[in-house]
Amino acid sequence: MRDSDYLSDPSLEQLEHIQEQLDKRTLERQIQDSPSTSDKGRQMEEVELDKISTLIDLSSDFDDPKKYNALYREAQMLGQMQPALSRNVDIEVFHSWDQANRIGHYSPDHYIRGYADVYHSYYGDEAIALDPKSDGTYGILNGRHRIRVARDAGLSHIPVLIVNRI
Repeated sequence: MRDSDYLSDPSLEQLEHIQEQLDKRTLERQIQDSPSTSDKGRQMEEVELDKISTLIDLSSDFDDPKKYNALYREAQMLGQMQPALSRNVDIEVFHSWDQANRIGHYSPDHYIRGYADVYHSYYGDEAIALDPKSDGTYGILNGRHRIRVARDAGLSHIPVLIVNRI
């Protein structure tokens, strides 16, 4: 008789208990132990926020405080993700974070944007796009709201797509 003949499938209650036991430290250990792989399709770069020219007026650009608060939360999440991103982990790590925190596609009641959503916001089709200037700074082609909020959230670098290289 094989060992697998004695094993039974875990119940839904057992699976929920296992999911609840996951915490951020466990996920961080997974990141440290995971191989460096990436599903980033384009050449993204980390750019210092101080090198990006912005003239964003908070009052006129964010007339809805909910929009600002949502982007601020996502910028904070990006800050939490940066150690993993520096190791080029796969998007599945962020899905694991979402599952452990019951956000994103794992939200039980209503949809709450998760880490995988933040990943797609910064690395997907709507990535922040910058145009380099001759003085070493960058002009914004796309993503000015995310840049403003990333500064407010205390980030020093953000992932961007550099276009029209000098």
